[in-house]
Amino acid sequence: MNEFNASYIGAVCAEFRRICTKATQQDVADEVGVARESVSKFERGVVCNGLVFMWYIKQGLFEWMPIEKFDGWRGFFQFERSN
Repeated sequence: MNEFNASYIGAVCAEFRRICTKATQQDVADEVGVARESVSKFERGVVCNGLVFMWYIKQGLFEWMPIEKFDGWRGFFQFERSN
């Protein structure tokens, strides 16, 4: 995979959450301050939510799976400049 793939990143994060943290989507949502549906959409690759993604990073996502395995992750948060 050489391009950004939100579904892949979300699936990896979901697997990490279940295996390594034993947290539920509701646990993540409560800690981050979002709705459980936001976590679900992130894990399915429907949305790119920086707050939710940071939760996974803080929990040790990149120790579990090195960042190099996340092909295209840099495209995860692309912001357009407004003129």
